[in-house]
Amino acid sequence: MFFVSTVFSQNPKNEDAKAAAEIPDRLFAAMKAKNFEEIRAVFTPEGQLVAIDQPRDGKGISKTRVFTAEGFAKSISEAKGADFIEKMSNKDVRIAGDMAIVSGRYTFYVGDKFSHCGMNTFNLVRTETGWRIANAASTLEFQCERDLKTVEIAPIEANPADVSTIDGIIKAFYETISGGKGVPRQWSRDRTLYMPDVRFVGMSEQGGKIRASVMNHDQYVNGTNEFFVAEGFTEREINRVVRRFGNIAHVFSVYEFSTADGKVKGRGVNSIQLFWDGARWWISAASWDEERAGNPIPKEFLNKQ
Repeated sequence: MFFVSTVFSQNPKNEDAKAAAEIPDRLFAAMKAKNFEEIRAVFTPEGQLVAIDQPRDGKGISKTRVFTAEGFAKSISEAKGADFIEKMSNKDVRIAGDMAIVSGRYTFYVGDKFSHCGMNTFNLVRTETGWRIANAASTLEFQCERDLKTVEIAPIEANPADVSTIDGIIKAFYETISGGKGVPRQWSRDRTLYMPDVRFVGMSEQGGKIRASVMNHDQYVNGTNEFFVAEGFTEREINRVVRRFGNIAHVFSVYEFSTADGKVKGRGVNSIQLFWDGARWWISAASWDEERAGNPIPKEFLNKQ
């Protein structure tokens, strides 16, 4: 694998996570409509929101403003002018009984004009009428280049052909990131291959020192997408060594990669951990290292097994 939250099994916990993830979207829709009642309804009676305003130059101490749910709903509903449009492209959802935490980066527009970005954290509690916001905190930031490049990954169901076999999931693992110049990558399909909280570890060597870049799926996507699309990146498997015991498997997948102009090319090995849940395969972790002087691919990885 070259380096420049998700659908899991259908069970009550994951239905909970889906329902919790929808609460910020309900809030944003109500804010866009400037509807007092709908904004107020997503909070508990004692709910509150903390706004943490960073200086525009990013230097110095932030200033904090605290709103009651009613005060926040009033301030938004009475605001004049263009629509408020807030988006959290990718959310991290954590469930613990009747408590949930939904967090992630966001962008904020006033009409068509970009305003700011930041980090949202929503602490939810389960009530008789569903999840509600007990308290929330949001940073308001103005150095937003990385957020404006964030890739929005629409959730989709996994294709059974991708996840029913090891062959299928490894094939999809390569297809989703490969393509010509200007070709969008298949990030929604890619996400269906991995368990929630998957971790990627990209190994490299700089100045004689070994470095490990540890990423979640969002970080990997946002760190590679621009390069992949601009340069026409393709990666393909040239050999595979598989070891399986029961419902777990490990794949050493040897790959070669290149850009459309051939200026960047090479080989390496992906180390892929998988498990079978009784219905499909999931990738739980993936690490990779490139071939280079002093780090050749072992012959046993290149010989057909």
